[in-house]
Amino acid sequence: MRLPRFLLAGVLLFAALFLLTSLFVRAPFEGVGVTAAAVFLVVWLVVSMVNTWLGVVSAGYRPAEEALALLPVFGVPAVVAGLGALASSTLWDGGPVIQTGRAPAVFAAGLALWGAILLLAGLLTPKPSPARSAATAAAVLAPLWVLLCLVNLVIGVRAAGYTVAEEIPVFLLNVAVPGVVAMAAWALVRRTAS
Repeated sequence: MRLPRFLLAGVLLFAALFLLTSLFVRAPFEGVGVTAAAVFLVVWLVVSMVNTWLGVVSAGYRPAEEALALLPVFGVPAVVAGLGALASSTLWDGGPVIQTGRAPAVFAAGLALWGAILLLAGLLTPKPSPARSAATAAAVLAPLWVLLCLVNLVIGVRAAGYTVAEEIPVFLLNVAVPGVVAMAAWALVRRTAS
């Protein structure tokens, strides 16, 4: 039952990219969904191709079998991204998608990104276990999320006019929420596996 997990990972990854794109752009910007979809499609194509390659090299599937599996693995999340881009272009008229209450959107983006990474870690690593997947997801998310939160901090200072002193507590909170969830999940899985 790998396909449903791949599809969920793709949808979560697109949701995270859509939220991050909508948080990081300045109005007027009409291409939030298109930008998120474009970035997603490139990243998801790479992930899908790695999965195909691993299926042939590690699992022993024939290339024709894996090519057939590539269609839904890449195609379904790609359609979701396309629909998201279309919906955002018709629902929002150049303003930011997220106008107030940025913190919940940041938390949601971080949690969606963690969920996508967690699922992909379980799908793409050799001999996956829940503990290994949770550890990999935490290790991948931590530096990536800190970098994204730093971008958010810079945007808060440069575009929104906040001081660095005002943005530091927001930065710490933004880093902490998804980070704590990822670390707690890893600790919980390790504890239950022992």
